[in-house]
Amino acid sequence: MLSEIKNKISQSNSFIDEAFDVKKTSDYQLIIQIGMDGILLAVNNKLKNKYIAFEKYAFQNVYSFKVVPDLLDMLMKDSKLIPHQYKSVACVVVNNLSTLIPNPLFENDKKEIYLNFNVSLEDGELVAVDDLKSLDAKNIFALPVFLKSKLESVFNHVSYHHFSSALIESLLIQNKNQTSKKLYVHIQASHFEVVLIEGKNLLFYNTFNHHSAEDFIYYLLFACEQLQLNPENIEVVLLGEIEKNSTLYAIAQKYIRNIKFGERKGDVDFSYQLQTLPKHFYFTLFSNYLH
Repeated sequence: MLSEIKNKISQSNSFIDEAFDVKKTSDYQLIIQIGMDGILLAVNNKLKNKYIAFEKYAFQNVYSFKVVPDLLDMLMKDSKLIPHQYKSVACVVVNNLSTLIPNPLFENDKKEIYLNFNVSLEDGELVAVDDLKSLDAKNIFALPVFLKSKLESVFNHVSYHHFSSALIESLLIQNKNQTSKKLYVHIQASHFEVVLIEGKNLLFYNTFNHHSAEDFIYYLLFACEQLQLNPENIEVVLLGEIEKNSTLYAIAQKYIRNIKFGERKGDVDFSYQLQTLPKHFYFTLFSNYLH
């Protein structure tokens, strides 16, 4: 069992600044982003509002959050960031089990009903809520109880958020003084999100699975068609884990004329090592929404 779990996880990135001090982690915030693709870890020095450490672990053949506690146990042995107590811990859940409800329509005792109306929940999932101030809405999402129990057995002061909350809130803040429509495409290993923003208004949000470049462009062009957006004219901004030499970027260039990479914005700082990461990578992990 141990070797089976070990084969499901591998570290692909680690940047730990010399400023990271294990004796001062009580001043730091740990952010853990967890999904079926893997785990991202980042440490923010709250006193300086500066990110000083980052680790990435990729998963192979993980299809359920039920195995995540075992994977976290494995990480406790390898990670230089997890085995400490922090001032606060923010857990960012990556799944497609979420729905948006405007604040005037939201009633907390009906949150399970709202979510069940839009997605199919499994056993062992709690219902949690994010407040999206820029949207005047709530993001209701499924929180795996196995994950919550494991994290709270390791850390104190854990808060839980959905990754789409960080994505939507950050994009609305970036565009609050803009007037034109922008189509944001946030890409991760097995899925991508399409977000249509017009100034301070969210016009569309959805997530799509992809297993190939052909899947990616099919769903992206389908979304443009449904939204009546002309790929020749609409400004498309790429975020997340996509590089210029990737097959996804190459195929997007064939069909979309006005395409560019976005970047993280805000008042947060990054250590020298973390500044080497592309500015459009790990957009939800380093979001202003989380610190």
